[in-house]
Amino acid sequence: MLKTPHGGLIKLRQNQTMKTFLPAYLQCAVLCCLMAALSSTSASAQAQLWGGQPELGIGFERETSADKSLVTHSVTLMPGLSFKNGAVNRIELLINTERDTDSSSGTDTYSNVHGLAIRARKDVALAEHLGMYFHGLLGRSQSDSSRFWYGYSDAALLVEYGFFDFMWGVRIQRALDETTDQGFNKLRLGPGFNLTDKHRIEVNWVRSWQAESHALDSDSVVLEYTFKF
Repeated sequence: MLKTPHGGLIKLRQNQTMKTFLPAYLQCAVLCCLMAALSSTSASAQAQLWGGQPELGIGFERETSADKSLVTHSVTLMPGLSFKNGAVNRIELLINTERDTDSSSGTDTYSNVHGLAIRARKDVALAEHLGMYFHGLLGRSQSDSSRFWYGYSDAALLVEYGFFDFMWGVRIQRALDETTDQGFNKLRLGPGFNLTDKHRIEVNWVRSWQAESHALDSDSVVLEYTFKF
């Protein structure tokens, strides 16, 4: 069975029907995010917390393995703080849950993986409409069959015109212990839209390769929404 970029798989009986629901803390967070999205966007002073602007993001990802036998659907909650000036411009907590559907045996089997990570971002201006950003992440992935620490770093070019921007970047992801088959190199690109001062949407396409064999691992589509308080 193929592994996901976040950890091992938990097999269920082949004929068992599985119902999955978001954990209670994610249900509550998603509800809060939706309430924030529907709230008024009239001009007001930005909220401040520990010197930063609070943000709440939610991401949805569909990942398909190279041979199309494994499909992963995941939801990530991303509360964070954004800083205009400073050594770090954004700090986020990533709370992730995913469901894998494996059809390699001819019958669908399922697994669940959960993760928790902290991520920092640094923005660098290069020209009037051109910039870069860098990410560093440390996280923990776990299922009943696999638990490990992992991290990644990435760099991306960002072209911005008004409310629209486009990102192109690379990500290097590795396990931080002796867990095998969890090293990946990724190409990422896609547009972003600042709908208002408070609402942002990003759409990314991601292609992933195994770090050791350089074999194509998967393709993903990621949709993220962020509300700025």
